[in-house]
Amino acid sequence: MTTDTTQLRALRIGFLKELEPTFIDPARIVEALDESVGCNNFDVVGLEEDIDLFVDDDGALNGSRLNLRATIIAHLLGKPAVLFGNAVALGCDPNTGESISLTDAQVHRLAAGIATRPAPTIIDQLAVGLSAFPGLVAMLRRH
Repeated sequence: MTTDTTQLRALRIGFLKELEPTFIDPARIVEALDESVGCNNFDVVGLEEDIDLFVDDDGALNGSRLNLRATIIAHLLGKPAVLFGNAVALGCDPNTGESISLTDAQVHRLAAGIATRPAPTIIDQLAVGLSAFPGLVAMLRRH
């Protein structure tokens, strides 16, 4: 795969089975994130390993679907948040807070987080945040 170094390497976490590689134009980052997330206002969820998740700020209010995959990633990487709608992951420069391309290690960490069963402690945290979805919690505990 050829990469364009003028674009920021990102992953879109939607409702499909695979994470979707995408690129964000740093010259129009706000508009590009709005388009990629599919919203008018996004919020940033800062995760461990210098990863930021950009999510629909109004997702829980505007009828967006629960994004279980992004919610699991957030819990795995230190932020027990319940997320709705699409999410876009970008790297974060720890010194400046600026959005940067995801590294290979960050892409691998996100992919592994989606592909593997969460540890029992993470499932317990998810059960608290997802208490409004008892069927989903039961499924997480079974698998």
